[in-house]
Amino acid sequence: MKKQTFYVNLSDNAFFPSGEVVADDQAITYRTYNLTVPAEYLSIEMKYTDIGYIYHEKKRFFPAVIVHMTDGKNYKFIFSFARKKFYELMKSKGVTVNV
Repeated sequence: MKKQTFYVNLSDNAFFPSGEVVADDQAITYRTYNLTVPAEYLSIEMKYTDIGYIYHEKKRFFPAVIVHMTDGKNYKFIFSFARKKFYELMKSKGVTVNV
């Protein structure tokens, strides 16, 4: 599979700077190159098998995509565009999408 890139903002009680979610055959990976964010948020790999489900909610004024992991962690992303394409990709990888 060709890698697909989605431009997003990670939102975790604060509004972090923009980054990207890169999807490949094994996982999606969030990356930001802004060094002012905590180190744990610089690169987050989420394997498809570790993702419990995906849903959305309003975060401030923007629709947010929440990736709920099987270990209980949630990652909230605000997509600049191509949110529906991301949902379709997740469904094709066997991830439950509740929208």
